This record gives sequence, structure tokens and C-alpha cells, in this order.
Amino acid sequence: MTVTVPNNGPGEYLLVRDAAEKERLEMQFRLWQSHLGYLLHPTIEQHEHMRIADVGTGTGAWLRELAAVVPETCQLDGFDISDDLFDKSLTQRTNLSFHLQNVLQPFPEEFVGKYDVVNVRLLAVALSSNEWPTAVRNVVALLRPGGHLQWSDCAPQGCVVKAPPGVTPTRAIRMMEVFYKTLDSLGKTPEIHNLLGIFQKSELVSCKMETIELDKPEMRDELNLTITNVMAHGLTASFRLHKLEDIQSEQQIADLRDGVLEDLRTIGCYFSYSFYLVIGQKPL
Repeated sequence: MTVTVPNNGPGEYLLVRDAAEKERLEMQFRLWQSHLGYLLHPTIEQHEHMRIADVGTGTGAWLRELAAVVPETCQLDGFDISDDLFDKSLTQRTNLSFHLQNVLQPFPEEFVGKYDVVNVRLLAVALSSNEWPTAVRNVVALLRPGGHLQWSDCAPQGCVVKAPPGVTPTRAIRMMEVFYKTLDSLGKTPEIHNLLGIFQKSELVSCKMETIELDKPEMRDELNLTITNVMAHGLTASFRLHKLEDIQSEQQIADLRDGVLEDLRTIGCYFSYSFYLVIGQKPL
């Protein structure tokens, strides 16, 4: 099994790129889509020759599902700082390709001003707080006049654990405290509500933000597992890259994860959070 530790630098991804992370990303994609209900925002006018970019594409799950519903005449491009998680089988499609790109660096000229839609999802564990304006500026540059940027993200610190009255999910709370403290220490404290203002300062028009609460009881088990694994994977990557005050070994992280899952199974607690979709259009 190949395990890739994220780069230590700007745009550092605080998750380990391995088979378990690939599986978690696919589960998370299904979870979000079950609540969002669309791939392209309903306000985006579609046509047969769209060029669409997915930045921070990960496994390419979003492009895979989009390719199944848009005409084959549409060109789909996925960008990511690493190719470790790319689903290489998708490149068998003549209209879909993957490219290596750090969102904090300007995109090559061949891509600038070429896209009808740029999709971005979940960079909260990659970007430090001061890096968001740079990332938005670089992806806006990909848009042709009239093109749309849609960005879905969450604030990891906005997640809470809910429990029945009189019950305290001690282990779940402890792992969340350690995870949030680690994010804070590494500057991963995005204020997602500010993303709308960053869009507007980037001269996008018709900007709006929508809040989507992950609240479907039938998806609760997947949500619990996804969040537990985000914390475990994030702490593992952080431990491998940095000295952490609260973590002395990877076994300690595994024990924290097992304790959280035990809480979730035995005392009826569950995780809850919201994600946000921000959309804007480049002026004609």
C-alpha cells in the first residue's frame, strides 16, 4: 500500500493520501451530494460545449459523476497538487483529463480564461487562513467572461457532537478538542463565511452563499464515520509532519479513533455540521 504524506508548505494537505483516504473521500462525496442534490448549481446555464474545471479534484469523483450527465462534447479538467488519489481509469474518457497544479500558484497560460465553470470543493484542510484570497484569485483567472465559480467548503471547527440528555460522549469530545487544537496551531482556521466577501473582492458578480445542513438521519452512520476518519487522518498527517503537543504516537491516534467509534455505537451520539456553497460569475 502506498502512503503519501502531504507536502510541508503552502497548501499543505493535512490528510494522508492512501487507500483509506480515497475511500473516505468517496464516502464524503456521496454524503454531500445526498444533501446538495446537484453537481452544477441550478443558476448555471449549460450548453453542449462547456469547458469545466474541478480544482482540488482528489479522486475525481465530482468529474466522474458530471461526465455521466453532460454531453461528451464538454471538456472536463481536474487539477490537484498531487496525483496520488486520481482515479486513472477516468482518463480513458476522451473528454476528461487530470493535471498537477497548486492552487496557490498561477495556472499555466493555456488554462487561463478558458472555463465556463470552475468547481472547488473542500480546501479547508489544505489552505491556511491567509491563503484563501490567493486561491480564489487564481481560480477566478481560469474563467472566461460570463463563467461561474462554485465553491463548496466547511469549517471543520463548526462540527459538533450531539448526545441524548444526561450523556457525555467523553472520547468523541476529547478527539475533537485535540483535532481542533492541531488545526489552530497549523493555521487551518478558515472563516468560511468570509468566502463570499473574497468572491466579491475578486470582482465576481451575482455572488451568493447557501448553507446546507447535514441532517438526514439515514446518512448519520456515514457522517459519523467520515468525520471520525477526517480527524484520525488529519492527526496522522500532522503528526508525521509536525511535533504535536497532545500526540506522541500513531497508536494514540488509533486509540482515539476507536474510542470515538465506541461512543457513537453505544451511547447514541452523532456528529453534525453544515457546509457552504458560494457561487459567483465573472462579468461579461
